[in-house]
Amino acid sequence: MLRRVVPVFVVGVAAVLTLAGCGAHDSTGQVSVTVSSNAASHAYEVKVFTATTGKLAEHQRVFPGGTADFAGVPLGEVTVRAADLCPQKTTVANGEVAKVTLTTTGC
Repeated sequence: MLRRVVPVFVVGVAAVLTLAGCGAHDSTGQVSVTVSSNAASHAYEVKVFTATTGKLAEHQRVFPGGTADFAGVPLGEVTVRAADLCPQKTTVANGEVAKVTLTTTGC
């Protein structure tokens, strides 16, 4: 009986450790967004939306010529928008910072 319990127990402990974080990875990444310096001279509400769900992932106010760094953005394709600036799409990957510049031209 003991011979059967020990292997089952070991497999169970390994499964719990794997699911609890040992071997798990962070499923978020980073996006750095710059608002072009030629944009109107007021702050823009920069918003990052996930492509799969269309839900707002992050947002910050950024002045023209400024840059906002977003952490905790879900991995995959995202769309970055701000008022009347041209929206941009990018892909967020683990371990990399996706860089986006929002401008008033090229939409």
